[in-house]
Amino acid sequence: MKISLKFIAAWVVFLGIGFYFLTGSNALAKEPLVIKIRTFRGIESVDPSKEYKYQLLELIFSKTQKTDGPFRIEVEKKFIAQARALELVNQGDLSLIMTMTSKEREHMLHPIRIPIFKGLYGYRIAIIKKGDQKRFTSIQMIDEFKKLWAGQGAHWPDTTILQANGFQVVGGTRYLDLFDMLKAGRFDYFPRGLHEPWKELEDLQTIDFVVEKHLAIHYPAPGYIFTAKQNKKLADRIKRGFRIALQDGSFDQLFYNHPNITKVLKLAKLKERRIFRIENPLLSPKTPLKQKNLWYSP
Repeated sequence: MKISLKFIAAWVVFLGIGFYFLTGSNALAKEPLVIKIRTFRGIESVDPSKEYKYQLLELIFSKTQKTDGPFRIEVEKKFIAQARALELVNQGDLSLIMTMTSKEREHMLHPIRIPIFKGLYGYRIAIIKKGDQKRFTSIQMIDEFKKLWAGQGAHWPDTTILQANGFQVVGGTRYLDLFDMLKAGRFDYFPRGLHEPWKELEDLQTIDFVVEKHLAIHYPAPGYIFTAKQNKKLADRIKRGFRIALQDGSFDQLFYNHPNITKVLKLAKLKERRIFRIENPLLSPKTPLKQKNLWYSP
């Protein structure tokens, strides 16, 4: 029985197309989703993979890896100011940003309303100049505290929150510049989220500043993961992964066992501090304040 050359050629083409769909399409399916995020605080010595935020993203995306495919996190090396980073997420040049929320930010971007630090952003503890502790230890009333000047990022929600509650605030453009301004006496203290000051001073390797020991300011202030409103697919994957991590306990396990978190919870000694509680006028009514499992309580 003779087989024509045309039949053989057609069969070869058929096999080739079939091989492509079996191998080529699978290869494409295995291409990792690239998650582009901004650098952490702009300090070159910081290893991104050891940062809590980085590990939280790894946890969240790993929960949907079997259903949604592999992923890769890329951290931009060049420092990007927070206001600019929000714009880049909106434009699609960054995949997401993990930052404190406000009504304006929730209008601009899509928030995943699960507090990434369980509300630790709202416990503000100050970085001060070395030798200045006595000025703060003597403070007993909030009006005394308000006589001093705080330093904050000009575009941070905290600036508006503090000013709305009668605090005097000096704004700076870049995070690292605020330390130079504090050193120069442009303001008296630099309020940070409870999880931030000790790690920041360690990263800066400076002896010019210390963490204030006596006071704290508190207002409800969740930090969220934000994506562009048009990137619904990414937001959906993050939301699903985060919910799985909540349900199976792996989020709490990461939070309460991460070395940076466990260290600061011990160092903060919130029960020994005078805590001034103030209002957050920027808080959205959609904030999940009643879901107690999402929030840290001293």
